[in-house]
Amino acid sequence: MSNSLPISSAFPDDQPVRGGSFWTYFTWCLPVSLLACAWLISAYDIPIARFFQSGIVPGFLREVVENTEPFGHGFGVVILMGTCAIVHRERSRTYVYAGAIALGAGLCTNVLKFAIGRSRPRDLDLASLNLTETFSGWFPYLNGITTSQSFPSGHTTVAWALAAIFCHLHPHARMYFIGLAMFVGYGRVQCSAHFPSDVLVGAALGWTVATIAARKLPNVFETQIQKQKSDSVTNTLPQAQAA
Repeated sequence: MSNSLPISSAFPDDQPVRGGSFWTYFTWCLPVSLLACAWLISAYDIPIARFFQSGIVPGFLREVVENTEPFGHGFGVVILMGTCAIVHRERSRTYVYAGAIALGAGLCTNVLKFAIGRSRPRDLDLASLNLTETFSGWFPYLNGITTSQSFPSGHTTVAWALAAIFCHLHPHARMYFIGLAMFVGYGRVQCSAHFPSDVLVGAALGWTVATIAARKLPNVFETQIQKQKSDSVTNTLPQAQAA
């Protein structure tokens, strides 16, 4: 009988919900909710983009949000995962795989960017523009259109993929990682690089790709989770014996 545990049930803080866990349901409901929100908010893409182009957002907020961008940048992910692998050499394999999954999710985004043409808000005159005019058709690069790189957001995809992996590895800090990924997505809208729907679709894509990949590589991530649980038990034994 195998001693390995499914990732979704390896967390001590998961609450059972009719044979599953709250986190398991949340993991699969989240991307569906994000896609639904993307569809609903697409009607407001232009007004929201106009708002951020107006420069109303305070400078200090812009600076705070911009500092989260490396979390969703390919080079930033390489540095972050490389540092984690060096500091925690016994877990280096886990962090290398985590970085590879996040970057792989980003490559999936590039495939969609190549297939679906949508111009960035900062490249458009939003004063007199409707939603359909933001799209330039299928396979824009084949037609010589080089500004169609907005759909979906690559930074957001990478950030949410990385957040999904870290939520598996460090469940006690789930909300921190999700919050950080949300800041990355918001920052892409704030700097007029993407429309809100681009960001929401990117978030759904990144989360889904990382979640599926984590379950396809259980030997990598279960080892890390089980080690954390084992360390926790080991640390509590001396206290129990002393009592």
